[in-house]
Amino acid sequence: MISSAFAIFLISAAALGFQLVLVRALAIGQWHHFSYFVISTALLGFGFGATAATIFSSVKKHYYKTQWLAAICMGAAVPMVFYLSQKVPLQQIQLIWDRKQILYLAIYYLLFSVPFLFAGSIVAMAFERYSKKAHYMYFYNMTGSALGSVGAVVLMYLFSPVQLVLVVSSICFASAICFSVKLSSLPRTITVFAATAVILLFSRFGPLKLEINISENKSLVYYNNLPGARNSGSAQSPLGQLNCIKADAIRHFPGLSFAFKGELPKQMLIINDGDSISAVNHFEDVNDLICYDYMSSALSYHLIESPEVCIIGAGGGSDAAQALMLKADKIIAVEINPQIIDMVANKFNDFAGRIYENDKVKIVIADGRSFLQSCSAFDIINISLLDSFAVSATGIYALNESNLYTIEAISQAIDKLKPNGILSVTRVLKTPPRDSLKMLATFGEVLRKRKVTDIKEHIIMIRSWATATILASAEPFSQSQIAKTRQFAKRCRFDLVHLPDINAEDVNIFHKLDKPVYYQYTERILSPDFKHFFSDYAYNIAPATDDRPYYYDFFKCSSLPYIIRSVKGQWLVFSEWGYLILVITLLQAVLASTILILLPIAIAKPIKNITQGKLATFGYFFLVGLGYMFLEMGFIAKMTLLIGHPVWAIAVTILSFLLFSAFGALTCKLIFSLKYSGWMVYSIYIAVAAIIVTGLLEILAMRFFFSYMVQYSFTARLVISFLMIAPLAFFMGIPFPFAIKKLGLNSRPLIPWALGINGFASVIAAVGGTLLAISLGFTNVSIIALGCYFLAGAIVKKI
Repeated sequence: MISSAFAIFLISAAALGFQLVLVRALAIGQWHHFSYFVISTALLGFGFGATAATIFSSVKKHYYKTQWLAAICMGAAVPMVFYLSQKVPLQQIQLIWDRKQILYLAIYYLLFSVPFLFAGSIVAMAFERYSKKAHYMYFYNMTGSALGSVGAVVLMYLFSPVQLVLVVSSICFASAICFSVKLSSLPRTITVFAATAVILLFSRFGPLKLEINISENKSLVYYNNLPGARNSGSAQSPLGQLNCIKADAIRHFPGLSFAFKGELPKQMLIINDGDSISAVNHFEDVNDLICYDYMSSALSYHLIESPEVCIIGAGGGSDAAQALMLKADKIIAVEINPQIIDMVANKFNDFAGRIYENDKVKIVIADGRSFLQSCSAFDIINISLLDSFAVSATGIYALNESNLYTIEAISQAIDKLKPNGILSVTRVLKTPPRDSLKMLATFGEVLRKRKVTDIKEHIIMIRSWATATILASAEPFSQSQIAKTRQFAKRCRFDLVHLPDINAEDVNIFHKLDKPVYYQYTERILSPDFKHFFSDYAYNIAPATDDRPYYYDFFKCSSLPYIIRSVKGQWLVFSEWGYLILVITLLQAVLASTILILLPIAIAKPIKNITQGKLATFGYFFLVGLGYMFLEMGFIAKMTLLIGHPVWAIAVTILSFLLFSAFGALTCKLIFSLKYSGWMVYSIYIAVAAIIVTGLLEILAMRFFFSYMVQYSFTARLVISFLMIAPLAFFMGIPFPFAIKKLGLNSRPLIPWALGINGFASVIAAVGGTLLAISLGFTNVSIIALGCYFLAGAIVKKI
């Protein structure tokens, strides 16, 4: 059993590691929201593998030989699937008009499920064979998954996703060797030869070299195709793959005023994951960058003299250079990715005018939201264009979470302003208007919560042809500042959208629209009647919160019929289709899961012969799968806020859940040794009650004590996170293996099917949980999860 258990450990590590590698690779080649698609297909493949183990029950007579062969197949499938997927000409944006892309998406779905099919069948057969020691198998399964998740994240700092594909493949072959211990020496020899052949075939120098095919709609492809373009540097980490592109034709100044007639500086671009752009300017003196005085983000520097400035998202240094050129006295530049700073400050230091060596500039490596929770006060806090300019209007970002643009985050930023200080946020203009309106609505809500009498006195908004800049202050803007805003807008030919003393004659002058919609909508948003406007508007522009941090979600289901009628043939372009893709993915997952869950009942003789307990088994393992995934998703969101770093938060949360769940199962050895199944039922009752009580206490702790916990050091917050998750995860590790043990005593053929049901539930939870979080918030998702555990406990006696 030891060799088999360790093989399960390795397969579980490989499966979860490959899942994270695929998420990272597809973020580079496609888009970040593809992670939902990957998770769905991975879990679907895993569940189908368990189903296959149920259908083809005859192979279990040759357990070790079957497991050995499945592990070899998975080792070969991992790089082969990755290689083939990069040959599929999928272009997600073209789904809007090209129906062939639907076929390509389906091919992706099938390809990615193959390696996880083998993993699911291996784990399912192991649980059935060793059902009496299910707690041990669960322990090795969960600890392997924990190691695979954390190991993949750590290795992403050292290796590219392509290289990690071969690492995952090697782990699968190592698992095959463990299974072959009970066989003759020939299978081990075959495994070594197969592993060597696969690695050589798909290596950097092999005939099937692995590469990431980057979508032609990404900025990296466009800039690489400029005359004389060359890649001057690259780096990778879990935070993204960086490519530095040089070309004489590069000029990246979003929303630059048409009034500017001077010479633009040479630039190079640091492009993150193929699309998010940060410009590095070449200059000898900051006065060479006068063009930055002709961007809407320059407004705040004209309202406060010699300010102390905080820049969230330092990037290539453009915002810091703008602040220097406009006479900022002190600049704190916050950047989460140290590799970007390393590129600018070391490799391209001379080209970048030694911007980060300037005495007035101090670099802080931190998440912007985390920094705002503990920083000192500033005259200006500047947040400008932190996401991709190129695809902001496509709806692709609809599913991205952002803890920087919530009501709580904006409120924190305003709290960190000095008296008469200004928060400046610049956003891309979208057509029809929604992004800038949502940010304005967020400002308005924050000021209302601060009991501001007339919020119109505290907000200024202007727009260029492509960007909008919104300013907010805890104190009313002075008449002098209002006059300077008018002067700045007139000089740069920017349109006024809102001033405390604005009227209809002041707006829609330079960049004329058919109607002055920005002015009209702003007046509604800042009026006491704002809720009716939110309800009537075609897009969701209600402010995001920490519990529902989907700032980029503008989709409103009730508006879809109107949009379809209004723009026939092009309605998808205006419907925030990233959200719709998630809905389609959920429907596909439900359809495929339903077929594959019910299929074994219809054709598998071992299951057909069982007359009782099948419905209860289905319900129990489905509910436990939903509950576990929902709780994990909810805690990832909460721990991201607490820890203050997305990579560490995901790693710590997944590690804690998997590891402590494994120990929860392992410590149940005493009860597992008892033959009376009633003890197992009572143990599950106790575990479910503990999950519900612990879960509710931790939800309340995050609600009422969060402000105290975030004040501690980073290390202390990591410890707090572990301690919060540990008791909950420990008890969550009990319901699954106990029920497997109970099935082993009463209905053993149902064990692989039960694993399949659990996997299919996770498929639906991964996608459906996101939809629920968008609609209801992560707290309610966690409460629903506790309800799933309660219902599971209510029916466990019937399995």
